[in-house]
Amino acid sequence: MKKKRYTLLLYVLICVKLFLFYLFTVGTIKIQSMVSSFLWCSLLVVLFATFLEKQQFLLYCVLSGMFIVDYLYFQNFGSLPSIKHLLLLPQLPKVGSSIKYFLNPVSLSFVADIPLVVFFDKRYLKGLSQREKRAEKFPLLLMVLCTAFAFFPAFTEGLKPMQFFNKYGLVAYHIYDPVYLLSFEKHTAAAPNPPVVQTQRETGKKFFGIAQNRNVIVVQFEALQNVLLRRTYNGQPVTPNLNALLEKNSIYFSNYFQQTGAGNTADAEFVSLTSLHAPGDRPAYEIYGDIELDGLVRALKRARYHTVAIHGNTKSFWNRDRAYVSLGFDEFFGLEDLNPDDIVGMGLSDFSLYRQAVEILKKLPRPFFAFVVTLSSHTPFILPENLKTLQLDARHENTLFGNYLQAINYADRAFGYFLQLLKAAGLYENSIVVVYGDHAGLYPFNKESKQLMSEWLKEEYSYLTALNVPLIIHVPGLGKSYEITTVGGQVDFTPTLLNVLGLKCDLKVCVGRDLCNGDDFVAFRYHLPDGSFLDGSRFFTVSEDGRIANSTGFDANTKESLPYYEFLDGYKRAMKQIEVSRHFLESLRGTVTERVETR
Repeated sequence: MKKKRYTLLLYVLICVKLFLFYLFTVGTIKIQSMVSSFLWCSLLVVLFATFLEKQQFLLYCVLSGMFIVDYLYFQNFGSLPSIKHLLLLPQLPKVGSSIKYFLNPVSLSFVADIPLVVFFDKRYLKGLSQREKRAEKFPLLLMVLCTAFAFFPAFTEGLKPMQFFNKYGLVAYHIYDPVYLLSFEKHTAAAPNPPVVQTQRETGKKFFGIAQNRNVIVVQFEALQNVLLRRTYNGQPVTPNLNALLEKNSIYFSNYFQQTGAGNTADAEFVSLTSLHAPGDRPAYEIYGDIELDGLVRALKRARYHTVAIHGNTKSFWNRDRAYVSLGFDEFFGLEDLNPDDIVGMGLSDFSLYRQAVEILKKLPRPFFAFVVTLSSHTPFILPENLKTLQLDARHENTLFGNYLQAINYADRAFGYFLQLLKAAGLYENSIVVVYGDHAGLYPFNKESKQLMSEWLKEEYSYLTALNVPLIIHVPGLGKSYEITTVGGQVDFTPTLLNVLGLKCDLKVCVGRDLCNGDDFVAFRYHLPDGSFLDGSRFFTVSEDGRIANSTGFDANTKESLPYYEFLDGYKRAMKQIEVSRHFLESLRGTVTERVETR
């Protein structure tokens, strides 16, 4: 009797935790996924209670640990962790502040009861009776094996892990993850010959060469979303300096979207500087950091630009010390090379970074290309009180939403300071300043952020709004400002910038196009399933179970729902971009591997 009560206690606690996980992570409760998760948990509990009764507490601890790790990872990245993410463990201390932010009562509830369960476990073990005869357990064993075998066809569908989670649940996801990694992913990555792809040719002359022979200063602005520009909070402008930049001598791309994967900021760099898609579920710099790529940096070096990267974190963070060499940068200044006089959040404050960057730029040969990566507006957006200037409502204080507004406002003030320093140093008039957001700061998968953003915007905060980041090319002396509404993404950054500089996009492979002269199209990655796209008139989201027939799409203007077959041309175009990038990168990676093995 004690045995049954103990097993029932563990089972009830597991079910409660599983329900809490779904309640506080997945935006919409998916009945099939949740029911499948409960069935898998039930199967494991029965299996352990029958055949491994002394190890039931171990099972409970493993599942509790799985719940808290999955919860913390989901709150940060909007997906579930994979065993291949073990290679990212060295980066864990550098994003510790983000993890600590989500160590709240919900996350702690997954493990807080373990000391109490230890007490019951000891009592249970003391009163454990003699095991039942094996023969008496055989019918139950047969039932468990049959039930497990019934799930086997699911493992042959070839679904991606997150699609498998949406269909079969949390426990099944972690069982399937290594299967996919060792079977399906390995198989798809082994494509020997990349498809033949034509590099982009000049097809238009709009804005061509308007910044010819000028220095190029690119600022990758941490977590800057387009929705913040020209917007106020209780009458206070959130980004006054960026707003001013839009009003004069700038080309503003208002329908520009992030295309990052698991590498977030680092992936934004990779995609923008190579015009190739990132892997998606793994950081590009970790996989392709040793591959010499013919991207923007090398294109500018061929045009006799001196190239330099500046970042306020350690050089090894996201493997930049190797990746920047592979991309072709002449110099890289990291935290080790700078004066750590003002640390905010994950690294050097934007004010200090900009000030020291200008001192570096003053000494560079002309023309130069400077790539500056900021940090102060990094999640969880916590600033010292003396750096906050926005007056927030009490209910927004100490929320992710409120912290985000304060951090972006601070980073905007730092950017205004940067422009002043460039003018004072005599660098402003002979340079162009390019600013773009690397990725969203607040994603709709966080329920509190979605609710507060929706209230502030007075409309539903969607993924389409979240993934929209600004791109601004500021050309002193241009005479006026332009807004380009062409839909595009970060793969289009390199050809667009080269057009403005009057240079031909002669990269070996380039899946992007010049947004000053191109058509509307962006292929989404990671936060929306592969094959999802927006082309100005249509928005298509591939179903989370991977089935095109179950996917949703609508007219972007009328919001009218359309059948999936109306989007097949865009789906094929999106997948071609992704596959071309993957095949090309894997072919180069194979060449590097062969070279290493023959040494």
